[in-house]
Amino acid sequence: MYGEQELLRAMEEIAKECGAIIKGAKEEHVAATEKTNFRDLVTSYDVKVQKYAVDELKRRFPDASFFCEEGDDRGNLSDEYVFVIDPIDGTANFSRHMNISCVSIGCFRLGRPYAGVVYDPYNDELYSAVRGGGARLNGRAISVTDEALEHTLVMIGTSPYNPELFDRTMEKLGYVFPKCLDVRRRGAAALDLCTVAAGRSGLFFEEILALWDYAAGLVILEEAGGEAYTMEGDPLPLDGRKSNIVAGSPRCIEESGLLSDRFK
Repeated sequence: MYGEQELLRAMEEIAKECGAIIKGAKEEHVAATEKTNFRDLVTSYDVKVQKYAVDELKRRFPDASFFCEEGDDRGNLSDEYVFVIDPIDGTANFSRHMNISCVSIGCFRLGRPYAGVVYDPYNDELYSAVRGGGARLNGRAISVTDEALEHTLVMIGTSPYNPELFDRTMEKLGYVFPKCLDVRRRGAAALDLCTVAAGRSGLFFEEILALWDYAAGLVILEEAGGEAYTMEGDPLPLDGRKSNIVAGSPRCIEESGLLSDRFK
């Protein structure tokens, strides 16, 4: 068993080192290739950052397993310690030099989310949490907003890899938009979850996400007082299946109506 502060400190240090690799990318080196379709991209930096994170975590925690976006490193999520890694969340942004991307490192312990770190290298913002210890942004405690939905921003994801979900996304957007201050779409789900955790927005939803998209952000959100569900109102799956998601402050989730029978 590893000490929680030892674990979290190592995750934070490695995430920042990965962020330095991302921020140091040169335009002429960022060539993207397609995975499942023309919107699902991977760059050499995704592979490079993931390898660095895995190598460093293995060095410090040799008994741990891994569940990563790139390649075939998909360990058993019920192991004692499993690091769930998205090396560059927001690859399309990264490939177009939009500077809206992050490193996401979650840690499961015996099948449950235990710790999470999300680092935005462009704004030097490090979100972190360990179960039971609260959530922090650059060391400062954060919490979800207590404002009404009408006074908050809503973050959305458009599930670009799955165009068959477009109409459902637009239906929910059309339902929520009149109830909120405004909407934002950034293309980095881990950052969106952290934006909610920090009280900068009240709600986030998307029709389909992979575990590495929300493993770290989920711990940070919940430790900041937020909640996350499937759009059917169930807990998010923690077994590697993809899922839709509604996440936010309890008040904003309720006021959004996204968990109502209308959308089930």
